[in-house]
Amino acid sequence: MYYFRSLVLLVLFVVLLPVRAQQPVELELVPWAQGLSAAVDITHCGDGRLFVVRQWGRISIVTDSMQNAPTPFLDISTQIIYNGERGLLGMAFDPDYATNGFFYVNYVANVGANGTTRISRFRVSSTNPNVADPASEVVLISLPQPDPIHNGGGLVFGTDGYLYCALGDGGGAGDPNGTGQATTDLFGCVLRIKPEADSTYSIPPDNPFVGSPNGERAEIWAYGLRNPYRIAIDPANGDLWIGDVGQQYWEEVDRWPGGDNSGPNFGWSCYEGNDYFNALNCTTGEQFQPPLVVQAHSINGGNFCAIVGGEVYHGALYPRLQDRFVYTDYCTGGVRTLTPDGNGGYVDQLGAALAFFGNSSVGTDVNGELYITNVSQGKVYKVKDKCPMAVPTITPDGNDLISTEGASYEWLLDGQPFPDGTTQTIYAWATGSYVVRVTFANGCVKESVPYFHLSTGVAPSAERVLRVFPTPASSEVWLELLVGSVTVIVRDASGRVVLQERAPSSARMPLGVSALSVGSYLVEVASGSGTILQRGRLLVAR
Repeated sequence: MYYFRSLVLLVLFVVLLPVRAQQPVELELVPWAQGLSAAVDITHCGDGRLFVVRQWGRISIVTDSMQNAPTPFLDISTQIIYNGERGLLGMAFDPDYATNGFFYVNYVANVGANGTTRISRFRVSSTNPNVADPASEVVLISLPQPDPIHNGGGLVFGTDGYLYCALGDGGGAGDPNGTGQATTDLFGCVLRIKPEADSTYSIPPDNPFVGSPNGERAEIWAYGLRNPYRIAIDPANGDLWIGDVGQQYWEEVDRWPGGDNSGPNFGWSCYEGNDYFNALNCTTGEQFQPPLVVQAHSINGGNFCAIVGGEVYHGALYPRLQDRFVYTDYCTGGVRTLTPDGNGGYVDQLGAALAFFGNSSVGTDVNGELYITNVSQGKVYKVKDKCPMAVPTITPDGNDLISTEGASYEWLLDGQPFPDGTTQTIYAWATGSYVVRVTFANGCVKESVPYFHLSTGVAPSAERVLRVFPTPASSEVWLELLVGSVTVIVRDASGRVVLQERAPSSARMPLGVSALSVGSYLVEVASGSGTILQRGRLLVAR
């Protein structure tokens, strides 16, 4: 009886699984809206509309892809200083917006030499849900700015119902010496307040500086920040995420767990990122909260310049993106994801490299899907998983290995291309670690996890030159040579030649293997010129 693939007697399979594979998600930005000059923030009010904040003082509604409402939702451009980092910067809808119609904005008013930051409440019109009443403004917080930069801008309601407000350090003169370390003013902080119906606000009783006798501002919930331009609350657990814009060398992402009201100090300007910035501003005994991740400026070999804090994805369209924090950068840092590693940490990965600059915010719609605004282009992009299909798998069937279906395939054995490995199913005649790269119909390429296969077969070929039987062998194996003038070479695991026979003509010939130790051997058939015509594995077992 001749040896055929169907007669393999012994095949062992071992699957090598990573402890927790962190497969990157390849993202793409799909144009969703345009004609929105100076777009700097995006959010929703609990329905299908998207509200786009425009730095020069207007809020516009995007009703659907490439469909903008003709009338602005709010226009307070005459009250705004629109210059550099100043302008209308952030927006948040009251959790009870459907009932009370309240929303809040963070802007720099044209009051004072460098403008005045205002956290104000407005109300939607009683007659038109797509238009707010500009005369309904109630100013909750008013903070004169000492410089025209570092104004912050983030505004978001937490899962606790309180309003979180991000304020920059004032550009160097807000805090004493611009340290970001003072808690007796509101600069360089994230505030946490409770807006009240009587046009004021109250202090949550568990804020960290409530009742302090040292003059600390009770509104402060976190401090030690340079310019927290964008903040976000994870709706799943209340965690606060901060994108803090750096000074010279580093951009950073900070995170603080929801429910912990102990007043974290994120270190500016004692630290920039994880490095000392100004040791004179380090307070003896102060506990600083290190950043979750830092990104380098060009001076440090990176390509970040002004980080744009993002959102944690909880949408339904892209399961592989679930629970990842998506963030970006104003320059060319691309779009990146932070993925929980299962051990309390995060894996930082590039989701999309970008050839343009100007990204200014990351926001969600009512379904948790992600959008990015671009201030330079006046556009809104929808964030999509470019390759939402699952990672391909390898399924064994005897000595056959079968890949997940795709448009094309590339099989690798121990990191090298497998001969003729361009089909969905291959005959795995060699022992080793197999990987398949699958190209899908949309052009996405994904790679399987390694699959270790112990084979007892000998390689087939389009023009087979050798048949071997039986296998596994104990004392003798028969070779049927289908071509003449060849040499049969048997090598051990180290590559040493342990048997070699010359066959001057095609014939059936025995090959004694009783002297060989139990194990797997490489069989080669070489032509008279030394060309390897066929290669495979022979198993000796007793």
